[in-house]
Amino acid sequence: MSTVEKLDLLAPFEIWEVPFDNLTIKFFQPLVLKPTLVLDTPTDPGDKEYLQIICPELEIDVFAENRDELLCWVHSDIRMNWKHFVSKDDSQLNSQTLDIKRKYLAVAEVIDG
Repeated sequence: MSTVEKLDLLAPFEIWEVPFDNLTIKFFQPLVLKPTLVLDTPTDPGDKEYLQIICPELEIDVFAENRDELLCWVHSDIRMNWKHFVSKDDSQLNSQTLDIKRKYLAVAEVIDG
């Protein structure tokens, strides 16, 4: 892989919106996530290269074989976290998941359409 191809592959993603059912999760500022290359995954040890994004503060941890698939997994993690943490009443969350909810609400909101 050439240096230019590698730079393109590892270019950061800027995420402004994520569709969520009939709503949209809209970030106040772009969520910038930088992929890294890894040689294996927890489910597939070996010498194949994968792209990975880890953003622990928003509970995002995904890997894929290409950028399109990686972005789909990132969107999926965001939707899942919004559904399981942000959309829940605070009384249904423990201290860890309440912290995740607060971090999402500090950077994004849900809007109609």
